[in-house]
Amino acid sequence: MLGLPERRLPSAEFLLLLPFLLLLLLLLPAAPAPHRAAYKPVIVVHGLFDSSYSFRHLLEYINETHPGTAVTVLDLFDGRESLRPLWEQVQGFREAVAPIMAKALQGVHLICYSQGGLVCRALLSVMDEHNVDSFISLSSPQMGQYGDTNYLKWLFPTSMRSNLYRICYSPWGQEFSICNYWHDPHHDDLYLNASSFLALINGERDHPNATAWRKNFLRLGRLVLIGGPDDGVITPWQSSFFGFYDANETVLEMEKQLGVCSKQTLVVPLRYNESYSQPVYKPYLTLCSGRRVCSTYRTTYRVAWREVRREVRQTHAVCCQGWKKRHPGALTCDEAICAKPCQNGGVCVRPDQCECARGWGGKHCHVDVDECRTGVTLCSHRCLNTAGSFTCGCPHGLVLGLDGRTCAERAPEPPTSASILNVAVREAGLDKRALRREIGELRGRLERLEQWAGQAGAWVRAVLPVPPEELQPEQVAELWGQGDRIESLSDQVLLLEERLGTCSCEDNSLGPGLKGRR
Repeated sequence: MLGLPERRLPSAEFLLLLPFLLLLLLLLPAAPAPHRAAYKPVIVVHGLFDSSYSFRHLLEYINETHPGTAVTVLDLFDGRESLRPLWEQVQGFREAVAPIMAKALQGVHLICYSQGGLVCRALLSVMDEHNVDSFISLSSPQMGQYGDTNYLKWLFPTSMRSNLYRICYSPWGQEFSICNYWHDPHHDDLYLNASSFLALINGERDHPNATAWRKNFLRLGRLVLIGGPDDGVITPWQSSFFGFYDANETVLEMEKQLGVCSKQTLVVPLRYNESYSQPVYKPYLTLCSGRRVCSTYRTTYRVAWREVRREVRQTHAVCCQGWKKRHPGALTCDEAICAKPCQNGGVCVRPDQCECARGWGGKHCHVDVDECRTGVTLCSHRCLNTAGSFTCGCPHGLVLGLDGRTCAERAPEPPTSASILNVAVREAGLDKRALRREIGELRGRLERLEQWAGQAGAWVRAVLPVPPEELQPEQVAELWGQGDRIESLSDQVLLLEERLGTCSCEDNSLGPGLKGRR
């Protein structure tokens, strides 16, 4: 049996640990030596072909700089076992980290290296009640891998980068962890339909748990992404920051993958009319004793209009080629453009790239997938391909089961007429009892309605000027109208009482202290 080469951290990759260690000092709370319990536990997940032994130096460094920190380097899926499907690894690591999180009431830090960064991100998505405070992704292919490395050449010596998709995008290829995140930008349609891991956790293909996964991931306190051009393994290295190749193998940053090429701030002049309450001052005369006239002013208000001119700063998004906005004022370009429409229920997910419905393939979802020739056993006996699907058939003497795929012996003969009659009699009895129960419930509801109607009728007779049965339709309408007018008038009276001034009939012409002396 061929032995796998031991993966050691290259010097360039080791340099990547230095900024990580500085970040770790910031993430762990500073505390004096007697309060060592204040440090949050650290969980480390290794990468492809690694083991817990690969992180012994990191473990020593954390113990020296932050004594008392509980550090757990998970010893799972080491060496060649790291080639197991990633969902299988996610389940194993989930069972390992759950008890650690349960004991850490203040939360934990998660450090994940290379392939382990994808495992950890899936953990954060599927764990409903995780308490991860900081997730440090150290040189992880978050948007996938597309490049020739020593590991890929060792595993697939006859398959170069341009042909590896033929293996990885098959059901057999998805049984290897590397193929779970192999992302060929020249065959994006196959990637979206075949990827059983990366396309799901990246939200590139919709699935029933997408909303719950996003909610779980947002429980995270901090996300730290570390990578660099000297990586030597992750290709492109910008995948560590969610950047990736387009069809021309030009690296697009995460924002440009969403279709936004640039944003501009524009000053837009606005001119519009607005309403306002304009005060109106009116003279008011009051006749006082002694035939004197007291003059003052009352202030009333009327609705008036005025023109407003102002300048507003607006951000305008410029879409990349192949993307458009859902509406003119949107700040994101999240609707892809496919020059040729996707067929058979396919959806345009990227420029000129369709995500096909089950049973269809090809660039425009125009090719029927022959499920009967995929190498997977779908039917117990005969498989017949149909447009977008398949059907199963059975030989003579057997019938198709309820699952639509398995053939079984023919069911026994139907019951005799006598047994059918007995079943009908029993069903009729059950229907009769159910009908009686329903009638009883309806009678109870009717009695309660009659009681309520009697109470409501007594109240109506108490407040109406005439018995309700003597009211004519026009009188009912008048009563409703009077109620509306009274409510409106009361509001107006309150408003007028606040706004109207009072006129004083006191004579102040002779000065203070001489009032009323003549």
